[in-house]
Amino acid sequence: MWQEYVFLAGSIVIMISLIPTLRDEEASVPLRTSLPSVVVLFAQTLAFLSMGLMFSAAGTGMGFGLWSLIAKYKS
Repeated sequence: MWQEYVFLAGSIVIMISLIPTLRDEEASVPLRTSLPSVVVLFAQTLAFLSMGLMFSAAGTGMGFGLWSLIAKYKS
């Protein structure tokens, strides 16, 4: 399905845009922003896995990982 590659590409773009936040020692992200992102991305990862969309699940799973790091270290 071509849609899976669109989801993956979008996830990659979002992940790349989050890297500066992780690298910036002075960056601060409110927990009210990061926790909902973690929860939604986790749910999306499970949903994609249940539909057999492995590339999409990998993309949202990596986004989940990055947002988890942001929630832990930047909130």
